[in-house]
Amino acid sequence: MVVLGLTTGLYAWLLGPALRFVLSGGRDGTQWLANAVPWLGGWSNAQWRWVLPALIVAIGLIKGIAYLGQFYYAGLYGQRVVGDVRRQLFAHFLTLSPTQMSQQRTGDLLSRFTADVAAVETAATYTLASWFRDGFLILVLGGVCVALSWQLALGTALIFLLVVLPAWFLTQKVLARLREAQASMGLLAAQVQEGVGAMRTLQVFNAQQAEGDRFFRRAQALGHSLVRAEWNRALVPSAIEFMGAAAIALWLAVFAATRWIEPEALVSFLGALILLYQPAKDVGRVSQFALGAAAAFERIDAVLGLPEVATGKTELKPLSRELRFEAIRFRYGDRLVFKSLSFDLPVGKVIALVGESGGGKSTIARLMLRFEQPYEGRVLLDGVDIRNARLDSLRRQFALVTQEPMLFDMTVAENLRVANRNATDLQLERAARIAQAHDFITELPNGYQTPIGERGVTLSGGQKQRLCLARAVLAEAQVLILDEATSNLDAQGEREVEAALKTVLQGRTVMVIAHRLSSIINADRIDVLSQGRIVESGVHAQLLKRGGLYARLWAQQNT
Repeated sequence: MVVLGLTTGLYAWLLGPALRFVLSGGRDGTQWLANAVPWLGGWSNAQWRWVLPALIVAIGLIKGIAYLGQFYYAGLYGQRVVGDVRRQLFAHFLTLSPTQMSQQRTGDLLSRFTADVAAVETAATYTLASWFRDGFLILVLGGVCVALSWQLALGTALIFLLVVLPAWFLTQKVLARLREAQASMGLLAAQVQEGVGAMRTLQVFNAQQAEGDRFFRRAQALGHSLVRAEWNRALVPSAIEFMGAAAIALWLAVFAATRWIEPEALVSFLGALILLYQPAKDVGRVSQFALGAAAAFERIDAVLGLPEVATGKTELKPLSRELRFEAIRFRYGDRLVFKSLSFDLPVGKVIALVGESGGGKSTIARLMLRFEQPYEGRVLLDGVDIRNARLDSLRRQFALVTQEPMLFDMTVAENLRVANRNATDLQLERAARIAQAHDFITELPNGYQTPIGERGVTLSGGQKQRLCLARAVLAEAQVLILDEATSNLDAQGEREVEAALKTVLQGRTVMVIAHRLSSIINADRIDVLSQGRIVESGVHAQLLKRGGLYARLWAQQNT
């Protein structure tokens, strides 16, 4: 960028001598060079005729190489910047609790990864490069103008200062409009994501027109914000254009009236002024990209500013005695979920948790994993309050299988290795056999190396859940949490998973959160949750004899 600025300044400086060189047909235009380099004084006129053209060609070559280099490295820098932003943004997403993520619109979050990061990329690639390159170029050409005539340079600077105040005012208006546009873009992206996910619902209720109208209104608001921003944005270079033309016209008039400066000096000055105009215009133009990036980064920073889940310092040892809930009180907003919840999960036992829908069964799993935090009470792992534990050491204690099988658009093996990146092929096969998944995996086109599509779309419900069970086994965690693991399956899928569970649960510490009571009749203990506390506890036969809430739930499901 420095070389580019210096060579452009040389171009401007040579314009006047080049004009005299052409008009004199030879030596006059290069006399300054002969004076600067005495040993050139003996050259003939014929030799001198080639000096200035050769110098211009050499400067052009150097300038071209410099331009290529700065363009390449500015692009490389921009990609590194945006790569860092994307990595930091995604890494921060992964540190947030599911509750924090559920409060965000999925489409809006995707918009921050795409449209907002793209705005930052444009600024990093073009705006910063332009500020350095064109800013230095303005300094060099401004120096040339001062060296040729400080009086003309001062007058020109005063003229351009008149642009600064209105340009600043317009820039603030552009920033406000771009903030509106970025927010509207997030709403649009959120609606697209929501509409795609609810396509069948919209079509069943013939709601396409209403949804389309809502989208059109939001798109219209986005368009209005962008048009207003572009109008204010266009006024800045327009003002610069007018002031540049006014300055050139003024100095031509001054020269015609006074002739107090040499013609070639005036030509070089005006040449420098004309060359200065383009970088000044470019700085104004790309600064608008910076405004877009500023508005976009405000939205990115809003996500980066979401607090991470606090982690303690205690490194937990593998669970050896029990996991205990002590007088837990927890609420979602104003709704009290647990009044004073206490129970324990002994090592090596299968404990089932049942109750009415919405009673907080799944919340217990989230409290174990510190996805949620009680406002009173403690969760103890071998006597250690899990709030004092390092999050990574806490979560290594658990493996989770939820009612919605969470699989990735990867191969079977890669999905299993989510739980253990260093697992060998033999370990994968052993875990799959325990979960009764090995047989169907080997029947896939490429076995364990078969891609299964987004969310495991190529597999049946039972196959997906058995794959999730195999992943949980591979994690070799101390506690297995089954959160409604069979509730979304059809009869065949449920039979497949329940058969797999018979081998998976053997000798493990398991918390089974269940809606279908038939799946937990063999549990070592069944705890019945109601109105924020455990109201019954025992084995299946005992609870049926008592005729309490469990017996009523069993009767409802088996009549």
